[in-house]
Amino acid sequence: MPTLSLPILSDELYKKFSACVHCGFCLPACPTYLITGDEADSPRGRILLMKAALDDRVQVDKKNDRTFEHLDRCLLCRACETACPSGVEYHTLMESVRPIVTKRVLGRGRRMKSRLLQLMVNHVFPYANRARAGMFAGRTAIKLGLGVFVPKTMRGGLEGNFSLRNVDCKMKAQGERRGSIVLLRGCVGSVVSGSVNLAAARVLSANGFDVEILDDEGCCGAMAAHANDPQSAKESAVRKVDVLAERNEDFFVSPIGGCGAQLKHLDTVLTGMGRYEEKARGVVAKMRDITELLAEMGLREMTHRVERVVTFHDPCHMLNVQKLAAEPRRLLSLVPGLKVIPLPESDVCCGAAGTYNMVQPAMAERIGQRKVENILRTGASEVITANVGCAMQMEKELKQSGHADIKVRHVVEVLSEGYGLS
Repeated sequence: MPTLSLPILSDELYKKFSACVHCGFCLPACPTYLITGDEADSPRGRILLMKAALDDRVQVDKKNDRTFEHLDRCLLCRACETACPSGVEYHTLMESVRPIVTKRVLGRGRRMKSRLLQLMVNHVFPYANRARAGMFAGRTAIKLGLGVFVPKTMRGGLEGNFSLRNVDCKMKAQGERRGSIVLLRGCVGSVVSGSVNLAAARVLSANGFDVEILDDEGCCGAMAAHANDPQSAKESAVRKVDVLAERNEDFFVSPIGGCGAQLKHLDTVLTGMGRYEEKARGVVAKMRDITELLAEMGLREMTHRVERVVTFHDPCHMLNVQKLAAEPRRLLSLVPGLKVIPLPESDVCCGAAGTYNMVQPAMAERIGQRKVENILRTGASEVITANVGCAMQMEKELKQSGHADIKVRHVVEVLSEGYGLS
């Protein structure tokens, strides 16, 4: 048992460390290890560091922050879990121990190195109207040559397209009705991916679903979870469940892979909270990624040809958490004229990972450039993905490397084109 230099949450949690047999299957799956070649930047290395900190074998404080730095570099992409033959619950260990290490190194109330970024994650990004205002102000400052006043870690997120207004709509099912849907546009997602949300609503309508987008759905808590703040993630989950549990629609659908992963585990986030855990189970039962739902229900025939060569990037939290790999590819295969070329290392993170490209911009850029090199090898004119964070990250890296002509789009935008709706 540990000597409790750092507080441990439970004996059950501590026992989860023993599942790792240090076989090394996780190494080639880990984006940071692929970049640095440093064992401490690998999943098994981080597991050893976390356990050593709990066992008081490494000192963790403001003067000894190397353990924190290696843990902070983890994207929590969970590719290691997909590769692991022993079923190590890596994310459970990381999400439990990293906030404790972070607090020990940065101090009480601190969850991120940047105070400003922590303020934004807590009080701006989870609220669509605040995020919209903040991003508009930042982008305007850059256009006016005042970019020096915009933190460097946040500039990348301001380079893509974003909407100044919500996509507010109700759309009726076309043809034979197949069900009803609440389309969850996300908090930051509603700002940076208005075109994706509109395309999603149109494609769902074309496939026989009544679609409603809520005025204020609230944040799912994914961003807080990425930012070492499990308590705020739990509070967001409560608010989300309160909103959705009262709805009577058949499905809750997200076009954002990262949000979908969090939404499908709201019951886990609220474990032990009595009636909220039960309410969350009802919400989770209706949750679908949009590619999952369309593949599950069967896509109606498209009549417009899309004569392009594209490649597909797997969002980490779709692939490794939601286990959705075949579904988006199956949908793309049905688009007339579209040719999809496999992307080398499609399953390796692009460097977005929620707030990661703001928290670890240098590492995110190195990971992103590796992704760009693989994209260029395909010769594709477009990159298709299913997560807004991935799209923004790859768009930024392509632009910075001089390949702004290669567009990044969402699966539903391509489907919308196939239906002649774009």
